[in-house]
Amino acid sequence: MSYLARAISDPIDRLGLTSRQLAILAERIPLEALPVDPLIDDHTLEAGDRGPDSMPGAVRLRTFTGPKLARTTAYRFQRRGILNEHLVHAWPGEGFDFPALTTVVFEMDATIILGADLIPIADVAFHREYYGVWYAEHTALVAEHWPVLSPYLLAPSPAPDAYFTNQLGSRLAVLTNLRGEALEPAVAYVEALTRLFTELWERAEPTAPEHRDHVEARRVALMTRAYKGLDYHSPASRSLASVLGWPGANAMFDHVFGPDADPQPGDGPRTYLGVEQSPGTGARRAGSPIRA
Repeated sequence: MSYLARAISDPIDRLGLTSRQLAILAERIPLEALPVDPLIDDHTLEAGDRGPDSMPGAVRLRTFTGPKLARTTAYRFQRRGILNEHLVHAWPGEGFDFPALTTVVFEMDATIILGADLIPIADVAFHREYYGVWYAEHTALVAEHWPVLSPYLLAPSPAPDAYFTNQLGSRLAVLTNLRGEALEPAVAYVEALTRLFTELWERAEPTAPEHRDHVEARRVALMTRAYKGLDYHSPASRSLASVLGWPGANAMFDHVFGPDADPQPGDGPRTYLGVEQSPGTGARRAGSPIRA
């Protein structure tokens, strides 16, 4: 049995990626733990624990704040026998414009899905210098790691994925399906990107007055709402609900992205952005092993 097949059947998180990422963040950033909904803090679940049709799995979620940070969330989620998800998000605090970190690794039977990006916080159409200020190291990191990852691609050139990038202005996102043997280089890239984020955090200063209109709080709120909605209407929310129930799935999204500005019920599916399915999800599903 392959490592991945064993991992997705084991409720224990053998990879430990989110813990290592939190340790990397804590090397430079003093993190302060925030309360976590007890539905999703740390559980191993059996079939039926969260409803008559719920599947077995596991979840562990930790949320933090800190200087220059609004919210940092790390979670591992398992649908036993199907997948492990390892996710870290870190969003800059109000008054700062360094990029947000988002990374995710899905372990499946013979496949890895890697998503890793630094999301621009500014409106780059107006803040023309933004990429020059924040992305030189990111360019170099992609140039270093992509040649190592690309031999494991399940398709020669993955199509752009609106679900992950188009709404957010990303320039160098990595979101791709890889053969299972790519786990080690995928993890190496995620850890390197996390370390780079701490370097950007360390040098970040409050946004210069001439650019404050380009990163004002309303724009960041719209970005996080868009990202939350795009993710929610991908297969993600239904996958979470299959193990955690809808209260747990909704709590997970609220911890990662923050609560809804206009509260929605927590005990069933929600609606964001006026859509039932994210742009890009249908095209991605055709070539993706993720099952809703």
